[in-house]
Amino acid sequence: MNRLTRYFIVLVTNLTVLFVFRQTSVDCPRDKWKDPVVCPSINHQSEESTRSTNTPSPEARLTQDHTLITAAAGQQDPVVFLITTTYQRQTQKADLVSLCHTLKHVPSLVWIVVENSASQSPVIQAVLGRCNISAIHLTVQTPEHVRITRKNSPKVTGVAHRNAGLKWVREYCSRQDCWGVVFFGDDDDRYDLKLFDEIRRTERVSVFMVGLTGGLLMEGPYCKDGKVAGWHRVWTPERPIPVDMQGFAINVRLLLERDGVWFEGGGDYTDMVYIEASRFIYQFVTNTSLLECRTQMNEVLVWRTMTALPLVWNERYNKSDI
Repeated sequence: MNRLTRYFIVLVTNLTVLFVFRQTSVDCPRDKWKDPVVCPSINHQSEESTRSTNTPSPEARLTQDHTLITAAAGQQDPVVFLITTTYQRQTQKADLVSLCHTLKHVPSLVWIVVENSASQSPVIQAVLGRCNISAIHLTVQTPEHVRITRKNSPKVTGVAHRNAGLKWVREYCSRQDCWGVVFFGDDDDRYDLKLFDEIRRTERVSVFMVGLTGGLLMEGPYCKDGKVAGWHRVWTPERPIPVDMQGFAINVRLLLERDGVWFEGGGDYTDMVYIEASRFIYQFVTNTSLLECRTQMNEVLVWRTMTALPLVWNERYNKSDI
C-alpha cells in the first residue's frame, strides 16, 4: 500500500467520524448527550439497569428472606426492623438514597418506610426497588388537623406513621416467629454501622446517646455497667425517660406482649410535643433501672443531622428547555 492510498483511507475515516458526530450533535447537545430526555434516540440502558429488571421487588425480597426473620434460625442475628417516616420535600430522594447505601451494609434488616401520602409515590418506589434490601413501603396521610401550617408549629407529626409501622411489625410477627428489635430512624439522620450491632441484642428496651439534638452536642443516658446511671438533657427535663425518638430500641416480643401500646396523640397533638418517645417507652418500662444501655458511656452512634433546605431560588429564572 503506497503513501497516497494510506492518506486516502485516513481522510475517509476522519470524514466518516466527523459526519456521525455532527449528526449526533444536531439532536443531542454535547453537554446533554447522556440525558435520555434530551437525546431519546441514544440507548442509555446500562448493565445496572439490565440487571435491575431481574431484581425482585422489596416485598418479594422480604418473602424470600423470611427465614432470616424467624427465631427458628437461632444461629442468625436478631433482625432490626427500622421504621422510617418520610414526607415529600426537595431533599427527600437524596436522603433516602443516602440512607439506603448505609443500610446495604447492615445484615438482617427490614426497612419499613412510611410515606406521608395517600398513595405510594414513584420516587420512593424506585429508590426501594434499587436498594436491594428487604423493604416495605407503607402510606399514611397526616390528618388535616395535625398538619403543620406555619414554621415552628408546636404540633407533633409522625404519630400515625410510626403507629402504622408498628402495626405492620405486629401483624407480620404474629404470623412469623420473629426474633429482633424495632428502631425508629429518620431518613435525614446519620448512623454508625456499629449501632445496629449494638441494639439488635436488646432484650426489652435499650437506650443510648443521640448526637446533635435537644440543643446539645448529645442527649441521652449516662451508662455504667450496662445500666442507666443518669441523664444528659436540658430540653423538657421533666420527661420520665428523656430520650430522643432515635435514642431507643425495643424487642419485638415485648411489642407483641403489649399489643395495646401505641404512640399517643390527641386533639391537636400539642400536648405531646417532644415527649412522645418518652411516653411510649414508659408504657413498657416504668423503672429506669430496667432500661438497657447497649453502647459505652457517652458513645454517640446516631446523629440528628437533619438535611438543610437547599438554596434553589434561581429555579424560577431557569430558561432551560428541559
